[in-house]
Amino acid sequence: MTQYLGIDYGLAHLGLALAEHTLATPLPFLPNDSKLLSRLHSLCSQHQVTQIIVGLPTGPLESAVRQFALLLQNHLALPVTLHDETLSSYEAQQKLRHPGVSAHKRRHDHSYAAALILEDYLESVKLT
Repeated sequence: MTQYLGIDYGLAHLGLALAEHTLATPLPFLPNDSKLLSRLHSLCSQHQVTQIIVGLPTGPLESAVRQFALLLQNHLALPVTLHDETLSSYEAQQKLRHPGVSAHKRRHDHSYAAALILEDYLESVKLT
């Protein structure tokens, strides 16, 4: 069975989510630091990830995300797919602004964005 890891790339940290079918579960974010690749390697091994989906923004971060995706593919030896992330961070922030959502959950908006990116990708491949 395919286990997917969704990533919302950020300069300070990465939002993460896991999915097997169409429903993604947000994970705690990881700091974007010198230990990132080893942490991602451990995470992929622990959860038996078989494919990585990275949200691709338009604008200033696009080239950094493309370089990051190549680095991931080379370092982790897993297939990496770039998927349009238009509005995913905005949607995550809007969902987390509802009354009753704790400040702790709001701090993990990049992981919720990663879940939205991953669910959108899974929905798109299901339709093809």
